[in-house]
Amino acid sequence: MLTRSRELSLIARCLATDDRKAFGELVEAYSDPLRGFLLSLTRGDVALANDLAQDTFLKAYLSMRSLRAVVQFRTWIFRIAYHEFINHIRRAQELQSLDGVDPAQEEDDSPVITDSNISEALMKLTDDQRAVVRLFYFEEFPIAHISTVTGLSQGSVKTHLSRARRRLASLLEKYRY
Repeated sequence: MLTRSRELSLIARCLATDDRKAFGELVEAYSDPLRGFLLSLTRGDVALANDLAQDTFLKAYLSMRSLRAVVQFRTWIFRIAYHEFINHIRRAQELQSLDGVDPAQEEDDSPVITDSNISEALMKLTDDQRAVVRLFYFEEFPIAHISTVTGLSQGSVKTHLSRARRRLASLLEKYRY
């Protein structure tokens, strides 16, 4: 993780001189957490998560001038990634409806989860719930930053967190001692 002053210095270099090395340092600093976030959203699809991460960093590089100094780069890049994921889902649903496939019929009917694979329980959450859980618990974003990333109100973020907790508790209930 970069310090705020280092992050600002790198951003300034990117903006002032189109310093690709500085942008590369930003990518290196945030690549792993961003890919982890996207991997969670894509339900473990590594190739898709990598494609979305690449698209995210490309879009960020091309849009650096729109970054406001008050917004942390980390929050901004996660917001771009989240929107890339949502746009991918919309395109996929449009293609499926053109093919006559009902996306609702393709729900995952995987076997009952095991206590050694909590990630399966996370995959059973809605996309929004999984996103806010990942950002809150794994990336340690505060509610306000999650709201910025997802475009949801802070109240909606709290609601998604609450519902996700209840859903996870329900899915994992049989493993309590």
